[in-house]
Amino acid sequence: MDIIIAGAGRVGFKLAQTLSLKHNILIIDKNKEALSRLAETIDVMAIHGNIEDPDTYLALMDQSYDIFIAVTDSDEANILSTLIADDTIDVDKKIIRLRNPYFAKSTIAQKLGIYEAVFPFIEAARSIQQLLEFPKAHNVKNFLFTSHSLVSVAAQKPEVERIDQIQDARLKVVGIERQKNFFIPQKDEPIQEEDLLYLFGQKERIKEVCARLNHKAPDQIKRVAIFGADLLGLEIAKAFLAHKIELKIIDKDLERCKKASETLQEKATVINSRYIEHTIYEEENVKNADMVISTSSDDEDNIIRCLEAKEYGVPKTVAVNNDMEFYALMHKLGIIAVRGPKMSAYYSILEKIASSAVIIERHYCGGRGTIFMRKIFPNSSLIGKPIKPIKAQDLLLFLVRHKDILDFTEPQILQEGDVIVAFAKSYHEERIKEWIYNL
Repeated sequence: MDIIIAGAGRVGFKLAQTLSLKHNILIIDKNKEALSRLAETIDVMAIHGNIEDPDTYLALMDQSYDIFIAVTDSDEANILSTLIADDTIDVDKKIIRLRNPYFAKSTIAQKLGIYEAVFPFIEAARSIQQLLEFPKAHNVKNFLFTSHSLVSVAAQKPEVERIDQIQDARLKVVGIERQKNFFIPQKDEPIQEEDLLYLFGQKERIKEVCARLNHKAPDQIKRVAIFGADLLGLEIAKAFLAHKIELKIIDKDLERCKKASETLQEKATVINSRYIEHTIYEEENVKNADMVISTSSDDEDNIIRCLEAKEYGVPKTVAVNNDMEFYALMHKLGIIAVRGPKMSAYYSILEKIASSAVIIERHYCGGRGTIFMRKIFPNSSLIGKPIKPIKAQDLLLFLVRHKDILDFTEPQILQEGDVIVAFAKSYHEERIKEWIYNL
């Protein structure tokens, strides 16, 4: 495909790096240094120009493009560039990244004719909010085509020794992260202390298994402390207010604290602190929190905040992970790593480009695992047809039928409502995509 990316910041650079392996990428930015760094390492066409200036797009008018992606840090620049692109060049789909949570509730995407709008701060907040339903989990993913979820949980003093002791028609283990390595397990794979297991199945069944695998994490989360009252911290706090949670928000910036108090209408305790004052854990009773969340854009700061919380006995610590280089360290230290807004934007856009109306693609375990799902809708030509499964090492194939997860290792006759689900290491991505799209 021919893809234009407006913005060569961290998200734009990462998207260009990934997409350029399979597509023709053109990237626009007014920062010459950013474009030079990009051109030195990636095979893309770079255009120096202001994405808010119609003249920047004049050289692109003679060709059609499949996707226009606006991913700068400015909502105004992204919206304006999308409008200009729509008016000046021939582009099929437009994807936009937006920070302001107001736009998520508005109809602006429809009015602009945008194919997909990505709200990374809201998505990051929701991923943390889901930990309230699964208090022992590290991460939770829900899906469009099925009510089944994917939940990762650390094995801490587990009751079971092998994964075949917890697998059944309602739950499957679809990945294990062990000492920085990720692999697709065999049915009799032993469970080791501190393994991070990825469980796919019915929610209630997952909760039962989480309780058997992890005896250190809290059974319920009632008290939460959030370090950071910036946009992400406020989005997390707003997501938590729908639940009966005792909430504290801590920030060293007085103006941010004032804004947080106004936004949350005193439904949470807002504390102005420089963080380095350890007395906050004693004086403000932060040490009794069930979960501490650190939301800084600096991963090192987030790690320090979480380690400090651990020293005071907080059972669950969550760090926003902005750089994949710190992911393994967070996991090793027993800190839950949750995608930050920029990483959320990157993965969300990749998944939206790869997905369609009948097939969705997702990533897990920091992008080392890939998920494909295809739903058999009422008008599908596949209904009643025998389908041969794809087989390979590092690949698990299932058929979700009603509430059951069936092993798809032999030919199956598909029924209306079935969902084909593949979990694999990411090097299988292209092979699975070709198979599942061409059924």
